[in-house]
This record gives sequence, C-alpha cells and structure tokens, in this order.
Amino acid sequence: MSSIQLKPLVVIFGATGETGQSIINGLLRTNAFRVAAVTRSFSKPAVAELAAKGVALHQFDLLAAEQGRLEESAWQSRLQDILTGADTVIAVVHPTCIEVQRKIADAAKAVGVKRFVPNDFGTSAPPGVQGLHDRKLAIRDYIRQIGLGHTFIEVAWWAQFAVIYPAHYTGIDSSMSRHVIGEGKTRFGVTDLFHIGDYVARVIQDDRTLNQTVFIWEDEITQQQAWELAVKKFGEDILKTKIQHPEADFLKALEAARAGGPEQIVQRYIHEYWCSMHIRGDNVVEKAKALGALDFKEIYPDVQTTSFEDFVSEVYKSDDPYVPHGDAYE
Repeated sequence: MSSIQLKPLVVIFGATGETGQSIINGLLRTNAFRVAAVTRSFSKPAVAELAAKGVALHQFDLLAAEQGRLEESAWQSRLQDILTGADTVIAVVHPTCIEVQRKIADAAKAVGVKRFVPNDFGTSAPPGVQGLHDRKLAIRDYIRQIGLGHTFIEVAWWAQFAVIYPAHYTGIDSSMSRHVIGEGKTRFGVTDLFHIGDYVARVIQDDRTLNQTVFIWEDEITQQQAWELAVKKFGEDILKTKIQHPEADFLKALEAARAGGPEQIVQRYIHEYWCSMHIRGDNVVEKAKALGALDFKEIYPDVQTTSFEDFVSEVYKSDDPYVPHGDAYE
C-alpha cells in the first residue's frame, strides 16, 4: 500500500464556497490528507481548479435531496458510497441544505466515519438568540444522539467583514462593516477567512478535539476600533460613510424582521447575527468557553495568529484587496 493510500481521507460538502475553498487549501497545504469534494455540478470553474489540485470529485445534489426531488433510498445509498473509506467528513452546506446534514450523518455512521464536522463555521452563541444558529445546534444534537464521532468548529466573524473599506476600493461590498450597532463598543472575535483551513486541518488531526466544540479566533475587537484604524489611515472623511443604528432603533428593526414572512428571512438572520455580536457580546472566547468550547489558542499555543490591526494594515496596503463576496457556501 502506498503512502498516498495511507493518508486519511477527508470528504468535504460545499467545497466551492468561500469557507470550503479555504478548508481544502488548508488541508492540501499539510500534505497529510487525501481530499475529496462533493459538488452539485462539475461544470463550475472552481471544480476544475479543485481537480487540478488533485482533489477527488463526487457529484451529488444536496438541494435536490433536501427538497425531496430524489428517491431517498437511492440517494442514501449514494451518500454511503461517497463516504466509504472516509476518516473525516466536513459539511460546509448552504443554509437551504442544513437539514440534509442529518442524512449525511446517517450515512457517515453507517460506513464507519470517525469524525463528522457539520456546518458550524460561524459565530458562537447560546440557544434562542439566532434562528439559523439554533438550526445548527439541532443538528449537533442529532449527531450526538446517533453516536457519531464529531467536532463542532466555530470560527468567529470573518476579519474581512470587519474592515472599514474606503469608497475608492471598487468592486467591494463594504456595507456589512459600515453598520454600527449601538455605540460600537462591544467586543467580538474575528478570524481571517484564509487562515480557517489551516486551523481546521490542525483541529481534525487532534484526538483531543474529538466529540468537542472548538472556538477558533485570532483577535477580539470592537466596531469602534475598526473605525479608528480607518480614520488613522484615511482621515475623518471616512466617518461620513458610517451607518449608525441606535440600540433602541436596531432592536425594533430586529423584531420587525423576526415578525416578517419568508421574504424577510435573510434580514432576520443578519439582524440576529448583529444583535448577538454587537449588543449581547456572545462572540468572544470567554463566552464560547462558558458554553463548553475549547479555546483554539489554548490548545495550540504554538500557532501564531494575526492581530486585527496587522491584518488591516496589510489590507490597506493594496488598492484592490480580496474580500469575500457572494455565498460563503456552495
């Protein structure tokens, strides 16, 4: 048996999204894994790039399965075929496909997968705060219920979405960071998207993280600090682009989004994220640990993480920095 065959196999759902690509690149950099990607279509340019990197490819339409457009016994058998021989399965699925993770977990359990990492690649929060996060917590409960080995990985907030970008940075959707909730003085954790894959690779090679939650973070900042860095670089004129939300007004908008119909679901999720991070202060390592998570920095003290100030300094050196856009998922 060759050394390549001896490497553990990691199968990733949602491999062409922003987070999925970061994870695959991190896994490949270690040269410690065989990597396979499950994608809806082989026609995407990103899929061709994966193949060129040596990633094995499987075609499977999770959305069709979620919506009941595939015969269940057939696609459950297909999932088992895809996952046979896998050491670890990672799901970075779109919110419309969250529930199908139960079927992925069933298939993983049936073929003896050692570790399932479901789609928890976001902020930390307790139950009852974010509707989307609550759906993810229910998936965690199901994974525990069926006795499947797992690691739940939270990655804080993307540092790329916390930077205040000037208007001359064209082609960048900077609206996310321009909204300041309340006074903007509540701390929240951030992680560089492009480092997530390296950190995930470290976590899934560690027996200590099996059946645990891990909170990955590089720095804790406030919205006010992000604006101060922008003013230092570009001057006070950039403050004219700030969109201020007094706390009372924001909470009214949150309740309106929650009371709305399905067409308001995206606004509801965004407002709940902002409330959790910028009013409640949930997305910090202290609170994540209180919920039972392991602190990434404590279990890997040798890892050199990047401060937000250093990250911003590098971003501001370029007039055309890369910022994630479109969907974080497949």
